[in-house]
Amino acid sequence: MKIKSIDLLACPSCHAELTLVGDSSPSIRNASLHCSGCDRHYPVVDGIPHFIQQQELTGFNRKFARMYNWFSWIYRPFSFFAFKFIGMSEEQGRGEILDRLEPRGGKVLEVSIGPGVNLPFLLKRPDVGEVYGLDISLGQLRRCQSYLRHKGWSVELMLGNGEQLPLRDAAFESVFHIGGINFFNDKQKAIQEMIRVAKPGARILIADEHEKAARGYERTLPGFKGAFEGQRETITAPIDLVPPEMQEVRLFDVWKGWFYCLEFRKP
Repeated sequence: MKIKSIDLLACPSCHAELTLVGDSSPSIRNASLHCSGCDRHYPVVDGIPHFIQQQELTGFNRKFARMYNWFSWIYRPFSFFAFKFIGMSEEQGRGEILDRLEPRGGKVLEVSIGPGVNLPFLLKRPDVGEVYGLDISLGQLRRCQSYLRHKGWSVELMLGNGEQLPLRDAAFESVFHIGGINFFNDKQKAIQEMIRVAKPGARILIADEHEKAARGYERTLPGFKGAFEGQRETITAPIDLVPPEMQEVRLFDVWKGWFYCLEFRKP
């Protein structure tokens, strides 16, 4: 986290301005962010602002944050071999979604950045400016942070809930999410939040697995099936949760039908 990112941040509870308290060095390794509206404090730990406490999460958000904490260690190779299984390269698959972004040289937000598997294909684009990533799993962010250091890339990371983004209104030229929204506590709120932080005219992309992929996870991912305690609902793409005023709404299959992609433009 660098000082330049503070102007983009906002309290996830009341959206008021945040100010830095404590460490004033350019790297801001350990400090806290104070909300001028509701007087909350959010710690910055090893360069990552923490806008949630994982023990306070509830429902699926709590279960999947825990699952992804340990899954983060194998997420990257799992992703590589998953694309091999469905018969396409990872570059081809991620390009099916990322190539549809329209950053126009501006700021890009990835909601649920995970260990950074989209970054090699995102950062090579000449029209991508600054990149920001949020995840509900601290384990995923730690893997991502390590990957960024290895590559020498500059990406701002935040620990937070996609249903309460700690960001200002209309801050990003592009917003996207790949994997996870199917099992958010409140999918509609997450979509509303992505719209809120996107600039007018921005294209927003939301992708996640179809039902057949979820059934595959039940067979291959330890803990996935048990997280639902036999109560998992059949997956449907959340196109009905997109507000009617959104433009150019389109739902289509990617990754040879294993995932859907929902895209729309903020008016």
